[in-house]
Amino acid sequence: MTVLDSAPDPVDLLTVVDQQVRDLQDAGGEPHAILVGPEAYEALKTAVAERFGREPADLSQYQWVPVVVDPFRGDRVCVVPAPRDVAAGVRAERA
Repeated sequence: MTVLDSAPDPVDLLTVVDQQVRDLQDAGGEPHAILVGPEAYEALKTAVAERFGREPADLSQYQWVPVVVDPFRGDRVCVVPAPRDVAAGVRAERA
């Protein structure tokens, strides 16, 4: 299974996250968390608010997947699989 770590354009952020979730599910895995940097978190909050027509607010989940902010990731986003899937073998790639 391949997991992408990317820095998408904020306009495409939700599309990238949605695609990464689908890719994990298509590979037989389960999304465990969405890892985002501080800049990506702010962009994700804004994108979710725009999609659902509301004000930006703190985000603890998206698509029932926990959102985890990693201060060292900057503007990067990665949807990671569950631990059992990682143990089975996961390759991470930067895009």
